[in-house]
Amino acid sequence: MDFDSVKILFVGNSQIFVNNVPGQLQAIAKSYNVDIKYKDISKHGNRGGTLPELTTTAISEMQNGKYDYIILQDHSRRPINNADGFFQDIKVLCSEIRKNGAIPVLYNPAWANINGKPDIDLLNICTEVYKRAADENGAILINAADAWIYAYQTIPGILLYTKFDPRGPHANKAGAFLTACLFATTLFDLHIEEIPRNNVYKGNNAINLANAAWDFVQRCKSEIGILEANL
Repeated sequence: MDFDSVKILFVGNSQIFVNNVPGQLQAIAKSYNVDIKYKDISKHGNRGGTLPELTTTAISEMQNGKYDYIILQDHSRRPINNADGFFQDIKVLCSEIRKNGAIPVLYNPAWANINGKPDIDLLNICTEVYKRAADENGAILINAADAWIYAYQTIPGILLYTKFDPRGPHANKAGAFLTACLFATTLFDLHIEEIPRNNVYKGNNAINLANAAWDFVQRCKSEIGILEANL
């Protein structure tokens, strides 16, 4: 694929658009000469932002839009409350994505928290479901849940969740930036070492978060390599 110009469709809910993960990804990639054009059809989780509700619109959009990557993210609790339904919807959408010449990408958000720190038990449940769905459908996995856990373990005092958000748990600007860096590193192998001046987040921890995204992805690649070598 020519990374000079990439077209991406985002299908999910507020875990995508709160603090603008797609826009931050676009700004980051542009600074490394990767031109991203994207469309986000995500909706709030309680206003149509589930994969069953978005499927018809998503299929219509992918049939008409000539996308390179299509990002899928379901209601945060659906992998816990209805894993079978989640697996079925992912299977249908991934099949349609491939029919239309695009690459399916599953986004596992780091939504669950306890007092502003990742709720590891809940996130682990979701991660296993997303990993299985990615494996069964040959999709790329953006594992923000584990990446956030890693960031909290390695960056002292980091804060990635919004405070007192009446809409529920979401990424703050720094959290959305980490997730955007994770997309950039996973999809385009970009190690972010300079922060775009026009980016939503330019805080003191920007480089630390960019490095955490890079280190996390490299660790995952190493673990996969070791696993494959032992097969």
